[in-house]
Amino acid sequence: MTPSISTKDDKIIVLADHHIANRKLYRERIWLPARAMHEEVGSYAAWRRVLAEIEDYDGRLYFPDQRPFRHPEVTDMFPDVCNRWMAYVLEAAPCGTMPKRYPRPVTYDRLRLIECYCRLHGAGLSLAA
Repeated sequence: MTPSISTKDDKIIVLADHHIANRKLYRERIWLPARAMHEEVGSYAAWRRVLAEIEDYDGRLYFPDQRPFRHPEVTDMFPDVCNRWMAYVLEAAPCGTMPKRYPRPVTYDRLRLIECYCRLHGAGLSLAA
């Protein structure tokens, strides 16, 4: 099952761990959309502010197996006001077309929020997978 928004029950499906761990899906669903959105967002610190918009969807976020996705407040998940961590996420390998780093399980919830924000608010990005 791929992440999408259901108009029937207004649920928003977030990425499962195995989606995030898959390097191809990570690149296509998180890294590329986040890099595309970065200019619009404006700065690493601004990412922290815009990701707080995901809290408007609390109670509607579900894993593909229909378990609710509950996360700490964005300011707790991203405690650094400069959000320097985002620079590492967006960094490209020397080839320029691949991420320099891939996610570790400890970062999966942060990455779910980034993917969800890009899908919901991204210019030209499809809500369906």
